[in-house]
Amino acid sequence: MDPRAADPARTATRARRRLVVAAIPALAAVVLGGCVSSPDDDVAAYVDRAIIEMRDGLHGDTPEFEDAVAVASAELTARETIDDTHAGLADLAVAAGGIHSFFLTPAEVVAWQSVDQPGATFPVPSVSTFDGISTVTLPSFRGQSVEAVERYRSAGLSAMRRASEATTCGWIVDLRTNGGGNAWPMLAVAAPLLDDGDVVGLRSREGETAWARIEGGGVVATPGGPGTETPGGFTIDAPVALLTSTATASAAEIVAIAFAGQADTVRVGAPTAGLTTGNEIRELSDGAWLVLTTSYDVDRTGRVYDGPLEPDVVAPPGSVPSDLERARDALRARCA
Repeated sequence: MDPRAADPARTATRARRRLVVAAIPALAAVVLGGCVSSPDDDVAAYVDRAIIEMRDGLHGDTPEFEDAVAVASAELTARETIDDTHAGLADLAVAAGGIHSFFLTPAEVVAWQSVDQPGATFPVPSVSTFDGISTVTLPSFRGQSVEAVERYRSAGLSAMRRASEATTCGWIVDLRTNGGGNAWPMLAVAAPLLDDGDVVGLRSREGETAWARIEGGGVVATPGGPGTETPGGFTIDAPVALLTSTATASAAEIVAIAFAGQADTVRVGAPTAGLTTGNEIRELSDGAWLVLTTSYDVDRTGRVYDGPLEPDVVAPPGSVPSDLERARDALRARCA
């Protein structure tokens, strides 16, 4: 999910949160982080700090980014207030990290975090079964709190357990409306369907890869670090079809990539949005978030992604048979 649609330096300690948003360690969406400057900074210091952070972006070491800084920095540092710099810094964030990077104002951060408030409501995974095939629908999810993550994860896994006995011909993972957010709870719901091993990773521009690892239906490690693991003990050995659309983005693409290279798996639908990269949150002194793209998605075979995921079976919206029926047909052919 793109937090702009909703998806810190209040101390001297710098913090980062790796999202796969889109997002998103666990937050994304993967989480490592914190604030990067003090609330007493003036406008020039605020802008300078933000630009220093941006240099960690995928394109932050390029001449093109330096050119963008040269054009924008003087104008930004001359602004009267920090608030006046936000729009310009948003443009620089894209120059530093690419189209998956963005900037959230303090007010937008509050909206983004609303899902973590006590009693907040949000869509959770669900399962439906028809003719021996179960469909797991994974909605977008931007939560980061322990409570919100557990509600999302438990809803999905509980529904899958209930459906497992009646599921005799395979599973569909429906990502068509999932625009991203926090990837690791989504991966936890899909984990029983995944083979053991390093299934998806985030590779830095220097070539270092942090992996999400599956063991016994649980997630034992993620690029999000401590707190993003989930227990196993529930596994499913069956064919899998992944349903995707042009709205499938970021964290949802991470889930789809986790199945790449796994036997008896097929992608059906339309090409995804192409935000196949990982983000980190860099929180600035006023509470704004610089959400910076710092890594590329990589699958278990070592393939690095930077663009849309193409389906194995193309089924555009409105096609006949529908994308859902084509996914069912693909599974029936595998379980016959």
